[in-house]
Amino acid sequence: MKPLQLSALAGLLALAACNAATTKEQPPMPAASASAAELGAEFEHDRQAILAMAGEFEVTFRFEETVALQPGYKLHEPDRQQGHELVMVIEDTGTHIALQHILVAKKGEVIKHWRQDWDYQRTALWSYAGDATWERRQLDAARVRGSWAQTVWQVDDSPRYAGIGKWDHANGISSWTSEQVWRPLPRREYTTRSDYDVMLAVNRHTITPTGWVQEEDNEKLDRKAAGGARLLAEEIGLNSYQRIQGYDFKPGRDYLARTQDYWRAVRAEWEQLLRDNSRVALKPKVGEERLYETMFRQADELGGKAQTPEQLHAAVEKTLAPYLIPAQQARADSAPLLARQN
Repeated sequence: MKPLQLSALAGLLALAACNAATTKEQPPMPAASASAAELGAEFEHDRQAILAMAGEFEVTFRFEETVALQPGYKLHEPDRQQGHELVMVIEDTGTHIALQHILVAKKGEVIKHWRQDWDYQRTALWSYAGDATWERRQLDAARVRGSWAQTVWQVDDSPRYAGIGKWDHANGISSWTSEQVWRPLPRREYTTRSDYDVMLAVNRHTITPTGWVQEEDNEKLDRKAAGGARLLAEEIGLNSYQRIQGYDFKPGRDYLARTQDYWRAVRAEWEQLLRDNSRVALKPKVGEERLYETMFRQADELGGKAQTPEQLHAAVEKTLAPYLIPAQQARADSAPLLARQN
């Protein structure tokens, strides 16, 4: 596998602009009280739909602003990108499934992309609160009965967004739709726009005969506008995953095998942070580097080397610490978020 240079990394991140963020494997808090075997046929039908999103895909990312909501607002040009993505099951405990996305370019360059975790009847989520800040959100057990929480993590395994919804298998089609949740700006606009700071999004996953699609109904919110928060525009997104054969995804599998111990340590560090804090916030850069740049470099340096879990934990903790903002300094702007989602 060719090493991934930062210049190539920037191009691949732009290609996959629809999803990115920080993370760690979401702590299963809490999982269903019953065992997977006791939850019945409907639960297993849900599981199989989630697992059907794993595989080898050609992906098309399409986003288009459709409605201007403010006087003088000009709709931006549609965005369309393509790539090849490997989606691997890295954890399956029955009520918790983790799917790791890996982008693989034609020249063998690899980028660890977003991760989606699925948890059955989960009552505690991490929700985006604006200003690179995430807060723990508690839900009543009655509200999440029969539902799955989807948590999306960024490329460096930091949190991005999470929402709950139920799978629907009517008429032979499996589809899951989330509530409306807050998201950070997508990377396709993160470095090019400053006129809004939160995406309000409804996320829908549908299994198709040739793969699956992710549809997004988005609204772009400027929370800091003079006179109060205002919506700028509506946007639709369609990310289409089509199964393919004959494309060389081996570099992606090799990368994940070589670096899996490192990324496991990263997820464990985030798990500890999220268990110990009701709010976490991140700096966009330390010096001239973003967190994903630092962690990608460290993953390449430590991947495949003989390291104990303790050594990897220490390395990750040291790397992550400068990017963390003390909880008391993090902005507490989540009231609108919690009001809309509860």
